[in-house]
Amino acid sequence: MPTERKLGKDDKYSTYAWCNGQISNREEGAPSVASASLHLGTSVFDGMMAYWNRDHYYIHRAEAHLVRFREGAKRMGLPLSWSIEEMFAGVNDLLRHEPIGTKYVRPIAYRRPPELWITGSEGRPADVSIFTVRTETHRDIDAPLGCQISPVERISSRSIPGQIKVSGSYVNSFFARRTAELSGFDDGIMFDREGRLTEASAANVFVIIADRIVTPPPNPDVFPGITRQVILELAHAKGIEAKEMDLRRDDLATINGAFLCSSLMEIRGLSRLGERTLPTLEHPVYNVLVEAFRSVTHQ
Repeated sequence: MPTERKLGKDDKYSTYAWCNGQISNREEGAPSVASASLHLGTSVFDGMMAYWNRDHYYIHRAEAHLVRFREGAKRMGLPLSWSIEEMFAGVNDLLRHEPIGTKYVRPIAYRRPPELWITGSEGRPADVSIFTVRTETHRDIDAPLGCQISPVERISSRSIPGQIKVSGSYVNSFFARRTAELSGFDDGIMFDREGRLTEASAANVFVIIADRIVTPPPNPDVFPGITRQVILELAHAKGIEAKEMDLRRDDLATINGAFLCSSLMEIRGLSRLGERTLPTLEHPVYNVLVEAFRSVTHQ
């Protein structure tokens, strides 16, 4: 049973981490200053929610997250010594060492030192660490967001694979979010070089048109979010029409609502997109999906 004590402000990040099969002090999992992953941004990570539901944890789509993590690491030449089952057991072991409460769980794989060169370390085992961040379940789900039509272009998958969480590619996300915040928005909606809607800084995008939802198709420049897939499944179960199709700037002029989704963000409605005000939180389709998502995560 997890430790039962109240969480303080300083307990947001876990004290411990699962590092290469052992529960250790969190900072023992820090990469060396001589790690190529630190210098080149070649680490791979993922993130999943562990919901504390009264007397147990429900780890949302854990296998899907860990499979994506393992496959992404393999694609980056970071062979993992740990199976999906072993890493899942590590997540549960870590949760038992921390105070109870809903957590965001972050596994990350990175290159062992000493290695600074761009190539030359293929086949060497990677370090794997998992830590958690305290969060409040549905803490902001009822608070709307304002999103900028970002001047930052979504990086092309022809440059960096867009289907895996490579740490270096999130510089693109950083600039989109920071640019939006400096302009008075919460986040930025990015388009690709061909003018197609892709995603927000770290979340997939859905728009509401009449009584259906529309989202960009999972092309190589759109991240295949697990929460995105859950939304599509929930829409099907609730009889809500859902369509995957390309959207351009002009298409956003007539939408009836929009929302972002990700593991950490869950589902967040937009009250503003560029200069437009959106009544997303009042739309019945949005509210049906929010309630359906809550019922899934509270098992």
